[in-house]
Amino acid sequence: MPEAQKFVPVWFLFGLSGSGKSYVGDVIAEARGWPIYHADDDITPAMRQALAASRPFTDAMRDEYFVLLADRIRARQAQAAPDQPLIVTQGAYKQRSRDYLRAQVPGLALIWIDAPDALIAQRLGLRAGGITSQSAAALKQDFEYPPHDSLRIVNDRAEAHALAQFERCREQWLTHPSQVI
Repeated sequence: MPEAQKFVPVWFLFGLSGSGKSYVGDVIAEARGWPIYHADDDITPAMRQALAASRPFTDAMRDEYFVLLADRIRARQAQAAPDQPLIVTQGAYKQRSRDYLRAQVPGLALIWIDAPDALIAQRLGLRAGGITSQSAAALKQDFEYPPHDSLRIVNDRAEAHALAQFERCREQWLTHPSQVI
């Protein structure tokens, strides 16, 4: 890749099921007018079967998916207008998956979407479709928490709170990208 090439930033929101990744992503996308890609829409058939059976994903399932995901993000990034950063939402439960994406996608900024356990359980209980509480519990055991100094949004209040936290993350990443894990 040529060094002079400029890449559209990709704000990758990850975290546990029920933490509100899609919600926070939609709030940011609407407020900023940026495109959003909910990457869970593209999980593999094997991953869908594992979720339906409340089984965790295997490393092979994750590896296959994250190769596909990196390709899809780069394709969307290449088509984006220079002033239109891309927001991507996906669980990315394993640090090695996040590291892989960071190595494969230029301009990727990882932001951990977090929420209190009780609020996550409440949100999952209110869902009419999608991941079940049992699948979420199985997946939670697989989640590798990011370093304590990672960019983080705690999604436990209204939209304005999430947006304010995103702006702090954005400022930190834009001014010190090499220091952000």
